[in-house]
Amino acid sequence: LGMCWPPSRSMLGLLTAVQAVTLSSPPPGLSGYSTRFDAGGALASIRRSSAAAVAAALSDGKELLEIEFPPLIESKGQFDDFSNVEVLDANRDFGVQLALEPEIQAAASKAELWLCFADEGEAQLAREAWPGAMYGEATTTYIAAAVRAVGEEPLMPMGSSALGAASALGALFGGSPPPPPAAPAAPPAALQLVIQPGDGGPMEDWMNLERLRVEGVPMVCLNGALDKVTSGYYSNFLNPELGRCSDRFFTRFEQVFYCKPLGAGRGWLYRVYPEPWQCLRETKRGLELVETYAERPSPAACLERLKRP
Repeated sequence: LGMCWPPSRSMLGLLTAVQAVTLSSPPPGLSGYSTRFDAGGALASIRRSSAAAVAAALSDGKELLEIEFPPLIESKGQFDDFSNVEVLDANRDFGVQLALEPEIQAAASKAELWLCFADEGEAQLAREAWPGAMYGEATTTYIAAAVRAVGEEPLMPMGSSALGAASALGALFGGSPPPPPAAPAAPPAALQLVIQPGDGGPMEDWMNLERLRVEGVPMVCLNGALDKVTSGYYSNFLNPELGRCSDRFFTRFEQVFYCKPLGAGRGWLYRVYPEPWQCLRETKRGLELVETYAERPSPAACLERLKRP
């Protein structure tokens, strides 16, 4: 059954009562025929849908959750150029604001909510960009430090040990200031919100998420590009440990909010937990729903479906 969002009165009449209740409309601005002005409010819509989906999944006992969407949706189209810095900044801002949503606060408030950034620099930028007391109540940290805080030793990128030794020597001989004193230990996490791990950074970030995992503590991965890990995008032959980590760990994640393009302007794969997956076709009139799936379909299956009426 095909229909455009928002559905017309006649289209709604064709839907079953179950479909009308359970299918969320996609955020504004996805269509390649729309302008960036049409995308206004998209991030707020995604944030609300993501928070509600996280709450629903936690209520169902799920602890490994993924949120994936284009973070520059309000400023960049699918074919626009962008920098990794823009993506990092957008994910940082989205993650800090997501942490304040009522559903997230209900799961873990104040310092028991860990905001885990990819590295120390990103964590510091988050503190500087969001200095208010309300934002500072959460524990803002980074993956390697968080792994140590749960009693594990993080995997470090190749060359980082040498860089650390050089920095220590520089401080010893006056080349750079000594590091600041360590912050007081954070309380144990009730929820870990991990913001853009791995994508655009070292693959050790992905593998460290398995070391960060604490049984009984939910982990929400925000725009970590886990598809690249689970799909074999990074060759298991060249990266066998990452492949084994994917099989053990990342295949267990539930996509609670997922919104990614299919092909070059062909359509979108969309899902809000616990709803079915939606395959959406791009048309001049908007996005057309062409198929729903109980289980996540492959991109190839969606592209094949988009070829048919």
